[in-house]
Amino acid sequence: MLKMFKPTILDKIYKKSEFYFFHYLNLDNHQFNKINISGNKRVTSEEIILIIDKAQSHLVENKDGDYQPLIKQLVADIREQLLWINQIVITRSMPNVLNITITEYEPFALWQDEGKKYVIDKEGNAIPQESEEEFKNFVILSGKGANIHAKSLFNIFVMDPNLSANVYSATWVGDRRWDIRFENGMLIKLPENNLDKAWKSLIRIYNLPGSNIGLKMIDLRIDDKAYLEYEDSVMKELQHL
Repeated sequence: MLKMFKPTILDKIYKKSEFYFFHYLNLDNHQFNKINISGNKRVTSEEIILIIDKAQSHLVENKDGDYQPLIKQLVADIREQLLWINQIVITRSMPNVLNITITEYEPFALWQDEGKKYVIDKEGNAIPQESEEEFKNFVILSGKGANIHAKSLFNIFVMDPNLSANVYSATWVGDRRWDIRFENGMLIKLPENNLDKAWKSLIRIYNLPGSNIGLKMIDLRIDDKAYLEYEDSVMKELQHL
């Protein structure tokens, strides 16, 4: 009857019961003698412990009577405050040991958007850039939504790491395809579809002896075709062969 006619009362009963179970059995209101933290590289253990200390000191019912068990609250607080954390698992070994396992985002590229810079992983998760020195050799992505499509770049870059090491920047064009800029200034225009096939063609072209001398652009937007543009001085030499 309560569930049908007074669901709000039943909800309050659930929340009160949860509070009494965790709080008065001393499962929440407890000072841990030991905290084991593993998996963290960029996030320090001290940062995590500080959040735990704050969460314990504020472990009370709020004015609306809502209650969040400590471990659930810790997961929420740590993920909200420490942006490098992708996944976090917290378990408790009774009576007083807390075990925290961290999985962090793996940085893949820099993304410039509306004057701001972010570090992104291959899935496009964006983290405000903290250190220009640390990420100065990363590929720079630009264009609206470039971070969302970063995985397509990651998938082709792993085909030939030596070639990919030449990539300086990548621009997401028209919300449909990539323009790649190499460190020597060469521009690679990639198609909307069949990126794997186009990148394999680029690998073959780039590895031909002498093929990239004076090469300004490789246009791979049309399937099964490659248009090469050379510097004027090279073109003149080619015309006199």
